[in-house]
Amino acid sequence: MRLLFVGNEEEYNSIVESREDGRPFSLFFSPSIPPASEQDDLIAIIIPALRFLSQPKACHHIPIIASGSSDLANECFESGCSDFIREPWTEAELYARVHSRSPARLDFGTEAVSMLGTTISGPSGTIRLSDQACKLLTLLLANKGHSVPRSALASCIAMQTCSGRALDMRIARLRSSLRAIGAPETAEKIHGEHGSYRLTP
Repeated sequence: MRLLFVGNEEEYNSIVESREDGRPFSLFFSPSIPPASEQDDLIAIIIPALRFLSQPKACHHIPIIASGSSDLANECFESGCSDFIREPWTEAELYARVHSRSPARLDFGTEAVSMLGTTISGPSGTIRLSDQACKLLTLLLANKGHSVPRSALASCIAMQTCSGRALDMRIARLRSSLRAIGAPETAEKIHGEHGSYRLTP
């Protein structure tokens, strides 16, 4: 579990009430929130509240946990943080907060394919899916063995229409991503049917 603290180690130590021996996460430091392209290996970002509030509002792919005095909590939530932890906190409390916010891991197929958040891994590598591809795959997995109407798939990715080639192209790109990580059999299990798609067991 890799966590990023926005600040330096001295600042982190001044916030933490007690540190844990053999803590169950790896901690890294950065002076600012890194761009999304550099967040692939991170589970969460912890940032002091005042520093978070000074950042421009943005959509984040991983949980952002602001920390500070309780009177800043509402303002931080309004600015888009995922969670708020009151200072001082213990590393055990931080771990519990992060763990509760961590994306669930899904394992499927005979090719040892797994999905953690928006990242899928297979025998030949790892790829980060787009938000839309992740939502499509999650919906197909949740209904494995059953037909999922095109209208439901289009709705989950906020498409205006379920007809035409737009949805088919997104499914084709999802299949290509599965092949790229070494899961061609899983890719072929996504079948188009009349008015629906199905992920066969």
